[in-house]
Amino acid sequence: MAFSCLRRWWCQRAFLVCLCWLAAQLFRPLDGAGNLLTSFEVQHGYIYPPAVTVAEGEVMHLRLLVPMQEGDRCLYREPGSPTDIDVHGGDNGSSRSRTNKLLRFGDAECSIRVNPVHRRDGGFWRLTLVRGTERIRGVTMVDVIERPAVPEIGAGGSGTPVSSLDEISPERTEYCFVQRQSSMEGGVGDGVVVPMYERCHLPLSETDPTGAGVWSVIAGVQGQMREMSYGIHIENKEEQIVTAVDKELDYHVLSCTLRYTKLMLKFCRFVRLADGLGLNVVPGIGTPRYGYIGAGFERNECGLEILGPEGLDKGTWKCLLGYGDEALTKVSGAIVDNSDTSPPLAIVGRDVTATAQNGTTASLLCNANKPIDYCWFRGPHGQFYSLSESLTHGDGAPYWYSGIALSMGECGITFATLVDGEHAGRWHCYVGNGHVSALEVSASFQVRISPSQIISPAGDRVEAVLGFPALLGCDSIPRGTPLQYCRFVTPAGEAFSLNENVTTERPVLGRFYSNPNHNLAKGSCSLVIAAVREEDFGQWICAGKIEGHPVEHIYGVLLHNRDDGGPSGGEDEDPTATGGTLSAASISGMVIGALAVVGGAVAVGYWQFRKRLHRQTVAANEEVQMRTMEERPRISVLSTSISEGSSSTTNSQTAL
Repeated sequence: MAFSCLRRWWCQRAFLVCLCWLAAQLFRPLDGAGNLLTSFEVQHGYIYPPAVTVAEGEVMHLRLLVPMQEGDRCLYREPGSPTDIDVHGGDNGSSRSRTNKLLRFGDAECSIRVNPVHRRDGGFWRLTLVRGTERIRGVTMVDVIERPAVPEIGAGGSGTPVSSLDEISPERTEYCFVQRQSSMEGGVGDGVVVPMYERCHLPLSETDPTGAGVWSVIAGVQGQMREMSYGIHIENKEEQIVTAVDKELDYHVLSCTLRYTKLMLKFCRFVRLADGLGLNVVPGIGTPRYGYIGAGFERNECGLEILGPEGLDKGTWKCLLGYGDEALTKVSGAIVDNSDTSPPLAIVGRDVTATAQNGTTASLLCNANKPIDYCWFRGPHGQFYSLSESLTHGDGAPYWYSGIALSMGECGITFATLVDGEHAGRWHCYVGNGHVSALEVSASFQVRISPSQIISPAGDRVEAVLGFPALLGCDSIPRGTPLQYCRFVTPAGEAFSLNENVTTERPVLGRFYSNPNHNLAKGSCSLVIAAVREEDFGQWICAGKIEGHPVEHIYGVLLHNRDDGGPSGGEDEDPTATGGTLSAASISGMVIGALAVVGGAVAVGYWQFRKRLHRQTVAANEEVQMRTMEERPRISVLSTSISEGSSSTTNSQTAL
């Protein structure tokens, strides 16, 4: 312990001694020069500048802030060198010519000029003023950097246009002036140039929000005296996703790259349209067949690698990208076609019937298997609804576009208020892609609107036959909203509730039980009548309470006897309204039709079989006879033909 303290004391004492000696050497007074410690130059440092950053290839100036007198000498020492060199060539003058270092012209100070500066010149430089036996020294830290380069952009408007979001500043920019070239050509008064510091940016305004056009940039950069001047061509580009497909023998790569944005990728999802398979594509995580490929989310690249692609993999996929910052997250996507053959433009995944509650906000969807340029809807009364991604909810319009993007083939329309008298009926959806086909593709679907938040999926009227089963039901709106319970009221006034426990083994009133597809958790309430009776015909009530609602909702369904002939109430019969019917006539018709189809198929098959058997028999006989003829002596056939003439020919044909 005592030895440690003694050693620490000697170290501190030695450090103080060295510090005092260094101060004495640096600030020794010169004969006749007075006390330099009180002069202005010494208070601000002997050497100027004390540190300098210079670009490679530039000229560097260093000097001591002490005037030289007659007889004084000026020495310099390069970084890493143990030798002082006289700038006048008195000591080791050959080094001055080798490194091209000269006394600064027009100055009576100890100074040096380095021309040009190389990368090896970085480090500590020392200047020493020698006056008799006295010396004044100064040290400068020199940092040599690479020569700044013009950003890789379209110079003077002749190169490739760049987005206004791209960086237009050179590295280590200290100040910058940006002005339109048209303003510069038109005169000084046409444009106002405002200096910018540390980086260049476009001086945008309300009258020029995009900055599209040709600009001139003048920038001062660190380490270089000459200013940098260049032109840029700005083309305003919106955020977009660029897709690509790379197919190899044993693997496929589907890639989506986000461009023209300062936001960074947060997540990437691939969805296979054929079966809805979704993949959370993350770097470093995968399955035996699927994995991430790309340069990383930092570069906004997301790629899906498929090893041994087969079956549904060789089809259409969707990629969805989430990107943003701490305060914002945006979602966009694109369609990636991995098919061996290009399928035609088609509308996929649509519902035959859409349901909504009267007077509420509702959406109608119509998706395509390829990117689309536009889409529109036609209502049941001939209304036209044209859509675009710029038509949003905040515009105050009665309807707007709903979907992620047209580039994903998604076309949706949301109505602020869906009204029964105006919107119920048959709709048509149209999509177009001019790069695929000049013809638009359309599809139709039915829209049914309910006064409450539940509705019958089979329609307002269900056909039934006496003594046969029938199916009734109601679903929640929106579809899939869970039901706490559901119940039915018969035309005779009998009421009962329905759940999954009411089965064929445990029916209500001996003949009412739940449809196997009945699922309250998915908003479906469905009843099977084992055998319809006369008192079952009439108005049924389906009621249910949706989770989170204070009261239940009610919907009426008419069970109509098909044997009565014409439609009830004098209304035209809707062919879609008989979907829940189970009648004797339909069953008998289906049986007779099935027997006819089977009988016809058997008859046709038997005829084809006999015909094929006859052809095979004839071919076999011909083959046997040909072999018999080949086995006979060929010369005898020829001699018979010559001697017997036409009779031999007839016999030969008969044998064949």
